[in-house]
Amino acid sequence: MEALLRSTVSLVGVVMPGANIPGVRHDVPIQALLPKDAIVLDNDPHALPVVSPFAQHSILHLAWAKGIPLFAVNQVKSPETAGVIRTLGPHVGCVACFPRRIPPSLLKAPRRGFLNVHPSLLPEYRGPSPLFWQFRAGEMRTGVTVHWMDAEFDTGPIAAQRSATLPDGITETDATVLMARAGAQLLTQVLDRVADGEIPYHKQPPGGSTQPYPQEADFSIDLDWSAHRIYNFMRATAVWGYAFTVEVDGAIYRLTEAISWSPYGQLGQTMSQDASDTVLLQCNPGVVLARFA
Repeated sequence: MEALLRSTVSLVGVVMPGANIPGVRHDVPIQALLPKDAIVLDNDPHALPVVSPFAQHSILHLAWAKGIPLFAVNQVKSPETAGVIRTLGPHVGCVACFPRRIPPSLLKAPRRGFLNVHPSLLPEYRGPSPLFWQFRAGEMRTGVTVHWMDAEFDTGPIAAQRSATLPDGITETDATVLMARAGAQLLTQVLDRVADGEIPYHKQPPGGSTQPYPQEADFSIDLDWSAHRIYNFMRATAVWGYAFTVEVDGAIYRLTEAISWSPYGQLGQTMSQDASDTVLLQCNPGVVLARFA
């Protein structure tokens, strides 16, 4: 949102999922939010709730500070929701990390449709948590895609893409910020082209992959992976709060974090307890030092 405010586009409204905003009404399809709707947290009259891991409370502050209409949507498919969006008169709708499928009736509300910012190089890693699955697969060279939305998840035509490299040991939270910044820059470039009368539009190539929302079982690690891959996966996804499981000689061990890794280490055995709460794991290749759960 900050990037859009700095650009030449005019923001006519901001829509956020009502389920992510404590204290709002949930018996209406869409609700206009005013500063009086702020939730008092920890006895601080100026505190606002964190909306989600990806959309911090600054969005609420910015919308109110700039006088931009702000709405909490509870029923995306409701005709009332589409009606409110049409009333704002948008040329283009912009979406980032919105957790609900946009129905065809709503996709038609902006004059030229919706653009979505997705943190992968589509058509690879479609789905609600692309960064998680890229870390799990050992991807460190990735990118961001701005694409036109259709009735399915992440399958619409590509407007633009940009490559990005994730540094070793980065958390998924910090990776999300890095990708959001890259995506915001790319989105404003696409909007400038649309404003000039150009509609960048390229069908996605065939194939690709789609992954679901991660489950607890997806936090298992395999010692056939390289130490580099295991270290980066554990460091990145520890923010989810799940223990990492690893099988060694038929026994299952639970780990909380990766501390360090060596690309060339050789233990002479699969696992070696390093201290009361840490363990060395022989990977393929390399060694990871991790902490027991």
